[in-house]
Amino acid sequence: MIDIKALWEKSETATNAWISIPNAWTAEIMAHAGFDVMTIDAQHGLANDLSVILPMLQAIATTATVPFVRLPENNPAFIMRMLDAGVVGLICPMLNTAEETAAFVKAAKYYPEGNRSYGPTRASQIYGEDYAAMANQKTITLAMIETPDALKNIREMAKVPNLDGFYVGPWDLSISLGYTKFADFEDASFMKILKEIVEVAKEHNLVCGIHAGSPQNAKIFTEMGYKFVTIINDSSALKAFAKNTLSEFQGLENNKPSRDY
Repeated sequence: MIDIKALWEKSETATNAWISIPNAWTAEIMAHAGFDVMTIDAQHGLANDLSVILPMLQAIATTATVPFVRLPENNPAFIMRMLDAGVVGLICPMLNTAEETAAFVKAAKYYPEGNRSYGPTRASQIYGEDYAAMANQKTITLAMIETPDALKNIREMAKVPNLDGFYVGPWDLSISLGYTKFADFEDASFMKILKEIVEVAKEHNLVCGIHAGSPQNAKIFTEMGYKFVTIINDSSALKAFAKNTLSEFQGLENNKPSRDY
């Protein structure tokens, strides 16, 4: 398995694929593409319980890709269940204060760093019987920045012990800030905000990730200092490929060659 923290220590950027299709086969296909990380979206994606997520984790485990989950909410029971199932990284949505962020991080860490309950059923199977001894170091916690309150409190959130970084949700952030065009990466004022977020992360030795949406956007954000970039969504990619394939065929049909068979 790829050591994501080691990548970040070398100032390298980790590539991430966003997974919303609740299916082990499509997860396996995506994992074999070679992304550093795959994040199963349990908030807005269709895989939102362990009975669906577990086979997806097993499929991802056939590769070196690291499994993350975007949590549905800041729920300690769900956090612990995902980690026990073998998830390495957690992205927590809708965090607005340092107190909320601290609760998230503590649920992901064993004593003395946190209050995670012991029971790593699958994690100890795939990572070794000494899993609990190294789990606090290996587990990755990212707090989402997607609201005005999070922006206001970001410096206090950055001080939370054992937080690994931020993950920016530019769609929700732009909506909540009142922008009429969502996630407009050509809007100078919005890009200034995204730059300020990554600068705060750097000041506190945190990693900053972002939902870039495309390789082109990911390059821009990598140059800005983001070290974790989501460049594809499985549902969006499938939809775009299907539409492009149909459009290509229809174009060929409208320009039929003048030959007989």
